[in-house]
Amino acid sequence: MEADKLIQAFTQVVRNQDYVFSSEAITAIPELQKELAELEAQPPDSFSEAIRHWYIEYEDVRDAVLIEEREIEKVSKTKPEIQENTQENRYRVVQDEIQKLHQRKINQSHQP
Repeated sequence: MEADKLIQAFTQVVRNQDYVFSSEAITAIPELQKELAELEAQPPDSFSEAIRHWYIEYEDVRDAVLIEEREIEKVSKTKPEIQENTQENRYRVVQDEIQKLHQRKINQSHQP
């Protein structure tokens, strides 16, 4: 898996498929956030490896990311000029989307 595509696929899953995140995955999000913050200045491969190591523990998330990545691959073959943000922006987007997901799920679990 190419690092940029994995990062983009994970971001899309976080944004659009929050139902694949179990309560265990939600509980582990702060750990992922901390690790990603430490890797922000690193190459995309390090960042994507951290994401991969995290989601491998959560089967539904893993499957969703793999499916999303295949979709991205299909689109990039038909529209190769499509590029998401720069590397540093993509890191920030991942962090922001993870934070939103975590807050949304925590808030849902506290509602009657």
